[in-house]
Amino acid sequence: MKPNLFIVGQPKSGTTALHQFLGEHPEIFMSSIKEPHFFCSDFHLESDRFYDSQRFFDFRNESAYLELFAKAGSAKIVGESSTNYLYSQVAAEKIHNFNPDARIIIILREPAKFLYSLHSHYVKFTEENEPDFLTALNLETERKQEKSTSPRVTSPSYLYYSQRVQYYQQVKRYYDRFKSEQIKVVIFEEFQSENERVYREILEFLGVDSSFIPKYKAVNVNKEVKFSAINNLVNHPIVKNISKNLLSQEFNEFVRDNIVERFLWHQAPKATMPEEIKTKLMQKYQPQVAQISELIGVDLVTKWEYDTLNVKC
Repeated sequence: MKPNLFIVGQPKSGTTALHQFLGEHPEIFMSSIKEPHFFCSDFHLESDRFYDSQRFFDFRNESAYLELFAKAGSAKIVGESSTNYLYSQVAAEKIHNFNPDARIIIILREPAKFLYSLHSHYVKFTEENEPDFLTALNLETERKQEKSTSPRVTSPSYLYYSQRVQYYQQVKRYYDRFKSEQIKVVIFEEFQSENERVYREILEFLGVDSSFIPKYKAVNVNKEVKFSAINNLVNHPIVKNISKNLLSQEFNEFVRDNIVERFLWHQAPKATMPEEIKTKLMQKYQPQVAQISELIGVDLVTKWEYDTLNVKC
């Protein structure tokens, strides 16, 4: 069974919740492994070059990839959610070549808050070795010159933060290949505040029963590391490799979600980005927000309050 639905990103924007909510629908099958990242071969190659071996991205063979959907049965919609397909420069083309009739869901989040959340996520999983947000952003030039690179990052360009919010270029790759009616752009802030309405719209977009209501629950609640040394150990690449080779990926994901995060992390309020930093980032990314607004026909300048920047400054 070929998948015909791809949630292509972004990370830290509600994709896990959407994946779970869609997977509850009787007409939809979502892969048990949420992020196979099969179609972003540019990151596969970059990662292999950086580590001089294949350390990440297990799904590279099409038959192994299709095994993820072997139990889809008669599901009308069969999907997966790989959050870096949006960032990848090749995924859109490869997905189109694989299934030109596929449906694409893109979730966009206000750029400044997205980067702040993404950096925090990478720090917690030890992919980012610079804990200070602004310092990490400013390391991008050096990192592109192969300096100050984090030794545990999945793929070096994951930490090129300014490139992560080039929304216009990223979304346009999909608009250039798929018909507009095959693409659904979801605004994270609306999905967060109006779960039921946005979920119903997505079901209508997919052509399945839109009256179905999933068991809404909080997914990816913010957590902070409780035991740094142990967290650092369990996220060590050698430990991950041993675990990956001995156990299935499904089991590893179960351990991470139900044991590691439960005992090594604790629920905590999200850290708030200082207003001065947020404003400076919004000023920097305002042109991108205007561009993507025009492309998708949604006034994100107003929705994300970029129209008030001149008042704030």
